[in-house]
Amino acid sequence: MSQSYYLQALSGAIKTLLPAKCHKDFDAWMQNGTLRLTPRHGGNGLQLARLDYQAVFLIEELPFKELDPALVLATVAAWLQDHDTEREQFELPEPEYDVEPIDDRTADLTISVHFSEPLYLQPDAAGPIAYGGQRYRVAPYEVWVAETGQLWVNQDGPFPLGGQP
Repeated sequence: MSQSYYLQALSGAIKTLLPAKCHKDFDAWMQNGTLRLTPRHGGNGLQLARLDYQAVFLIEELPFKELDPALVLATVAAWLQDHDTEREQFELPEPEYDVEPIDDRTADLTISVHFSEPLYLQPDAAGPIAYGGQRYRVAPYEVWVAETGQLWVNQDGPFPLGGQP
């Protein structure tokens, strides 16, 4: 799977709502992107950068009497609140939309959403990316989180962390 996970996932959520006849008139793309270098090791992989971009979703000739544009907008809002948990942290602007009537039955609906998503690398000896003397592939990695532990300070300890080890 390539990056732009948010773009792909939100596109899927919108498409499931659309009548089948609208699928051919649905498009989504990235624009105004910035590659923010934020290398950070995560144990089983690393976050090399963040992809900051504007995602544009276009539904041409949406039959608004058959599918209320408010349902599409609510789907976008709900998806963002459920899945894009870092929006506030990165102070991303609110999504924007435009409804352009074509006739008394159809309209073009354009939705723009700013995203900031991590670009993850996973070690892979045959991977296409060389970084820091290792080979990697673009892929999310599993993050292991310690649930318990012990802390030693000089000769004092152990002090339990997060429960009894």
